[in-house]
Amino acid sequence: MDQANSIQPVESGKPATPQRLPLRGWSLELARRWNASTYSLFVLHGNIFDVFPIQEGDGVRYVPLKTFLARRLFAERSSLLFYDIADGLTFASTEMQSRFFAWLEIYDQVEKTQFRQVGPPREFIRLAPLLRRFFLKVADEPTQWRGVTLIIDFPEKLIPAQDGAGASNEERVNLVTFLKWAAAPEMARLDVGVLLIAESAAELHAGLLQNPHVALVRSELPDAEERLRFLESGWAERMAGDKPIGEWSDFTAPELAARTAGLNLLRIQHFLAETLRNGARVTHENVAASKKRLIEEYCQGLVRFKEAKPGVNLDRVATHEAAKKKLRELAWLIRNNKIDVLERGILVPGRVGVGKSFLIDCFASECGLPVMEMGDFRSKWVGDTERQQSRILMTIRALGPVIVVVDEADAIFGTREAGGDSGVSGRVFAAFAAHIGDATLRGREMWVAMTSRPDLLAIDMKRQGRFGLCIPLFPAQSPDEVAELFTVITKVKKIQLADPVQAYIRERLGELPLTGSDVEAIVARAKERAVLANRDTDVQKNDFEESVASFIDPLDPRLLAIQELAAVLACSDRRYLPERYRQADRTQLLAAFTRLKSGHLPMEPSDSPV
Repeated sequence: MDQANSIQPVESGKPATPQRLPLRGWSLELARRWNASTYSLFVLHGNIFDVFPIQEGDGVRYVPLKTFLARRLFAERSSLLFYDIADGLTFASTEMQSRFFAWLEIYDQVEKTQFRQVGPPREFIRLAPLLRRFFLKVADEPTQWRGVTLIIDFPEKLIPAQDGAGASNEERVNLVTFLKWAAAPEMARLDVGVLLIAESAAELHAGLLQNPHVALVRSELPDAEERLRFLESGWAERMAGDKPIGEWSDFTAPELAARTAGLNLLRIQHFLAETLRNGARVTHENVAASKKRLIEEYCQGLVRFKEAKPGVNLDRVATHEAAKKKLRELAWLIRNNKIDVLERGILVPGRVGVGKSFLIDCFASECGLPVMEMGDFRSKWVGDTERQQSRILMTIRALGPVIVVVDEADAIFGTREAGGDSGVSGRVFAAFAAHIGDATLRGREMWVAMTSRPDLLAIDMKRQGRFGLCIPLFPAQSPDEVAELFTVITKVKKIQLADPVQAYIRERLGELPLTGSDVEAIVARAKERAVLANRDTDVQKNDFEESVASFIDPLDPRLLAIQELAAVLACSDRRYLPERYRQADRTQLLAAFTRLKSGHLPMEPSDSPV
């Protein structure tokens, strides 16, 4: 681009002029790439629905993105044009509009059109040739037209992400138009630039994103430094009637900046406005509740935070001794900030009902970190899936340190190989794989993937650096473990086990591969009988006998065997396996697993994990 009209970064260490604040993050990256004069088409994506700082007199004001671009990045352009499919072509100032329409009048005379009277076409496919002629006009008179920028909002409506066969003719023409603009050397040479603004780059056609003439710039959620500058800019004090922060907040500005991680500046502004204008005080409780609500709203309810429960730790978990030992070691590393040796992800496989969720809840409470649970964010609507994934991953990146829990991980992550959805599943998988494999996030995010079928999880996810640590969980392996499950669960339900009941449990149930959910169901049914007999917590031996005798297990034993063998085969360390599996021949286990999965062969006694 012409250096006379380049973006002035005012980088750190250099004095800022009274009208300019230093550029940081995405805006500094965009300025540098713009000034390099090697690109004429840029895609800005990510945190675009936020507020950004501009200098106003002796103070700072936070404004929407379009205003920031006009007032800070492109303040010296001779023509700054905006386009979206709702408003058509608009201008940053009336002077720019007048100059454009003066040129349009000449264009009408030459081409015998009436755009000067009726206005430029609203449809992009008809507007693009007109803009192309306008860009060439800049080439003819470079001294008069120095610096032209076209900013396009919601470009995903013009060139949505889909394969060529599914695109309409208009969308194909739009794509070719953008690609020709990106590759045109005269546009960069004459300081003509086009900026596309989309929340998720994945919503745009892959042909544009993969083109080497297109520059992608990502706007992340604000970091702690940006949030602190925002809180110290004075707007909150003015909203509070010029009262200092100590009079309406339990936190200092740096403390509040730290506690609002994961929120963009606009949502912080909304939270503080709701609090202050309703005469409330900013306390630990309303910061935690509001932050949880705002993040869940931003992710459209597809994530939820798990609240840490007082007194809940790994001591509450019965059996699973090897898993608890390893998780206690990880919790110690987290509490002592030994992040360089932390795993990026933990895979926790195990048959249904074995207690995966409860174990991880207890582990998270012991770490003292917030826990975000991710739900199924896939949508039938075009673009929704990738936009939601982008929001979730961007929030997680800004929120850390955090534990991210993914249940039914094989379904959530998906695989590279999926058909019939225009490549959405493959792109979703690739985004997860890239994010979880990012070594720079070690210690800031710990991902925990739970599944009863780890064999269905893509091999890319199970490699070292992603979910390389696999800690499988198993049902009770001995009468002692069965007795421990009953002791822990009856204690929670405030039931005393008499000696005859304990003896019955060991003799009748001790050899069964019971899980925590099995034992909880038995205890609940036995207590129900006691309550109906007006004995409340006095649960007797006959209650347990009737509960066990009447129970019919609806679970397919073949499926349970498949799940258990899948957990064994996924395990990353022999120490986490029950004794009978530690020295087992892996080839034989794999053969048994293959026979069980085939389904047409009867289950042999050697195939059963029981």
